Order: sequence, then C-alpha cells, then structure tokens
Amino acid sequence: MPIQPAVNPGAIDWSGENPGILLKEDPDGPFSAMALFFRIAYSPVGQGEALLLFEKPTVAESLPAVRNVMISTSEALGHFLADKFIAKLAAFAEAPAFAAMQHVPARNVRSEGDPLDRYAEIVETEDFTVELRWSELGPPIALELPPSLTGPKDRELFTVLVEARSATILIDGVALPGVPVPRVQAGIETTTAFLYFSETWIVPEAPAA
Repeated sequence: MPIQPAVNPGAIDWSGENPGILLKEDPDGPFSAMALFFRIAYSPVGQGEALLLFEKPTVAESLPAVRNVMISTSEALGHFLADKFIAKLAAFAEAPAFAAMQHVPARNVRSEGDPLDRYAEIVETEDFTVELRWSELGPPIALELPPSLTGPKDRELFTVLVEARSATILIDGVALPGVPVPRVQAGIETTTAFLYFSETWIVPEAPAA
C-alpha cells in the first residue's frame, strides 16, 4: 500500500545533508567546540556546502582571534542557513559565538570514508583547514518528526540519522578539546555527534481559515 497522503502539501525549506559534532570537556558544562556541516541539494538560494564552526562557543569573538565562523561555497547560502535555520537552534543561537561569527569563503570541500564505518568532511579556506571526523558509527535510523520534536519547532523533518559514539573536530590537524556526550532526540538515546543524510525540512501548510 502506498503512503497516504502521497504528496506532502508543505513548502520545502531545504534538502541535503547535515552532519554535526558538539563536544564537551565536562558533561555538565558548556560545549567546548561545535560544528555543523551542510551539503545542500536544494534551497531557495541554490546549492552548495557550508560549515558553521565555533572553535570557542563561549567567546563572543571571531577572526583573527578565534575561528568562530561560517565557511561556505556560497555566501548567500551561508547567510540563509545562519539567519533562517541556525538562528532557530538554541544550542547554536544562544552561544556567544553566534552573534560574533564572520562569513568566510570555502576554497575546497570534500568527504572521505563511508558511513558504514568511518566518515569525514574536510573544509579548506585560504588560511586554515577544518576536518570533522566521525567513528564508532551506529545503524541508520529513519526519522519522520513533527515540528514539536525538531530544533526549530516550526518545520517537519524527514531524515536518516547515523549516530557516532566518537568524533573529533580538527583545525590544521589539531583536535579541539572535548568529546561527544549523550543526548535524547525524539525519545531516541543518541549522542551529540551525528550524521544526517537525505535530510529534508518542510514548512507545514497553514491550516485553512
């Protein structure tokens, strides 16, 4: 039997991939480093890749002192994701680094490995290289979440989640401090290191008056 209804009437916000790593040195303390990667297949401002990197999330500074930055292959895409999506994610938007971050062009972006074993995203700028590395990966889980169970709280989410029990953020080969910590999403026990594939966000159709 086909899924009913076969067509979702909502508006597609964006679709693509969205792996991330959030690290802590103290499980009860603030995040020590944060990274959220995007490989966008569709958005209102086009395709591209972007990486939100908070080298020091609790510091309200950016370049040249701290690499609290949005790196992207398209500045329009970087601003779209920051303003329309990340600003709705409390963990990132409430970090002092968010208001101070600068936009930086990406020179090269590539992935390595396989989500069955180990996976990595490498983002190069003119001045530094960032590597996100995930390992100890779990089985894929298909998620269909209503707005109430998502970070933004105003969009539906369809995605494939692959949990990582180990992950690292490196800048020019030097690992940032911290490790992934446990978290619960939609009742699923997972961690703050994750691979999201086939991710599509849909703004629900407004109810009829």
